[in-house]
Amino acid sequence: MAIIKIPTMGGAQLWADRRYREGWRVQENVVTGHHRLLDPNDRRHAFGTIDRCLAQLDALQLEASPADVVVLLHGLGRTRRSLAGLSRALEAAGHRTIRLDYPSTRRSLDEHVAQVLEVLDHLEGTRRVSLVTHSLGGIIARGVIASPHWPEKLTMGRVVMMAPPNQGSALARILAGSVPTVFGGVLGPAGVEIADMPRYAEPSVPVMIIAGRLRPGTGLNPLLAGDDDGVVAVEETKLSSMSEHLVVDAVHTLVMDHPEAAAAALRFLDPLIESHRDY
Repeated sequence: MAIIKIPTMGGAQLWADRRYREGWRVQENVVTGHHRLLDPNDRRHAFGTIDRCLAQLDALQLEASPADVVVLLHGLGRTRRSLAGLSRALEAAGHRTIRLDYPSTRRSLDEHVAQVLEVLDHLEGTRRVSLVTHSLGGIIARGVIASPHWPEKLTMGRVVMMAPPNQGSALARILAGSVPTVFGGVLGPAGVEIADMPRYAEPSVPVMIIAGRLRPGTGLNPLLAGDDDGVVAVEETKLSSMSEHLVVDAVHTLVMDHPEAAAAALRFLDPLIESHRDY
């Protein structure tokens, strides 16, 4: 029976990317467990078991992934679309990017980490991976890098974290304490987990952190101490091992679209372009 190529919403909260190849993705529905194959325009070409979707993906005979890629991880309650502008900027500068969807409000941190590791492990042709993240994506990145299951075939490059709650989230602690049922129901296990200090080790690779803020000196959110972006305080973004820390005038949801943030990310990742010839 022929499969109708149906446009979809891509991967909003119920879908987890399990394979990626030249913009094509095999996704798993986190509720039903069935899979689908999406093309780069989010049109469905197959559905059912993962084996069925992988067989159709293999039949496309797509090229292997580039040797050097930058993987982008979105924040809590967002999708890969939120990083489209930043991805275009990176591509224009010569990087090859992969934007992944993960069901941020439906699974735990460890489950998100395992999902990303699975995708990385099946990137045919890739030898080095760098990570660019927003918010919760930065904590997922820490788990991925620290995992004993990091694929041996891959070298870790550099990391750019935008508005990450690296010291835990005071706002999450407040909301979890005052409206625990609503908070957990809306933001899910990972949202609850980031209330505390993330248990993942700090990355040992070069890391740039970009924080957002508005109303310097007074703060935007009265529930947070010091400068903040409305969701995460500037101090909460920091790591003791970070290579650089930058603050831009932006709210949490738009940090990754701020021109200074994009320019800084490109500058920080530039050495990877120079070393492409080694791969």
